[in-house]
Amino acid sequence: MEKKLYDMRGGQGRIHRLVNFDIEGFVHMLFFRVLIFASIIYGVLLLLSFVTFIPATLIKLFTVVVWILITPQFFESVKMISMMGTRGLSYGHFSQERIILDKAKYKVHTLPFDILPYAVMLLWVSGFAVMLVWWSI
Repeated sequence: MEKKLYDMRGGQGRIHRLVNFDIEGFVHMLFFRVLIFASIIYGVLLLLSFVTFIPATLIKLFTVVVWILITPQFFESVKMISMMGTRGLSYGHFSQERIILDKAKYKVHTLPFDILPYAVMLLWVSGFAVMLVWWSI
């Protein structure tokens, strides 16, 4: 007889289940799912713009939408790099004792890795602002 395991949080297909315990994960998955369709439409529009007339404002609009939708994915990727660089001490869910012991054992300074995702997001948002200003000139 095969043993069946049940996830009390619900199936993986229902991302709204994440709201109760991981709002960051919910935003990541929601934006990712919308990004799939938006990027397909964006890609088709870009390809069509080579062979036919597509208004520049439509391309710019989809560029803004895709830029916004990819932001959580980009942030999570940089956080993952920080976690890898510190063996999970940055943004990990370890007990305080484990963190102290691992910092002593591996001689890891986590402050640069704690700041890294936010510094990269500052550059990312600055690039977005520069793009919008450039378009308005």
